[in-house]
Amino acid sequence: MKLRGIFFIAPLLLLVIAITVRSSGEDQVWVALNPVAYEMKVPADIAGRITVQDQVVDAAKSGAVAVVTLSYQPLEGERAWFMTAYYFIEKELDKTIFPDQVPPYGFKVMAQEGMALSVIGPQESIYEINSEDGKNYTKLYDILYDAASYRFVG
Repeated sequence: MKLRGIFFIAPLLLLVIAITVRSSGEDQVWVALNPVAYEMKVPADIAGRITVQDQVVDAAKSGAVAVVTLSYQPLEGERAWFMTAYYFIEKELDKTIFPDQVPPYGFKVMAQEGMALSVIGPQESIYEINSEDGKNYTKLYDILYDAASYRFVG
């Protein structure tokens, strides 16, 4: 009888674990940074408020291959710039970084296959910190420089 109970409880327990893992994975979604060959993982409830826009590659003279900006749409008002992502030839990006200066193309977050992703964002929120937009902006800022928030898709 006890053996029969184990055969019933074990699959049920595995099913509950699988549902829990799947649900927690849905709290985050990947946003494509095209033509930058990366995606950024953002909270699902904020993803619809993010707009990715391809930019003219003004950084091309420094080795950038692609540039995108991300903006955030608040509950009321106009979209606001949140970050810029640069896709560089890694050696060229490294030439623009000096220890005593703010990097002109943001901070290198990841590098793969001779290419690098660098990002730059705001220094502080433009929204009241306790408002819904302020909380959303803070969530985005918290993941901005975190390499675990990006994945290579090239």
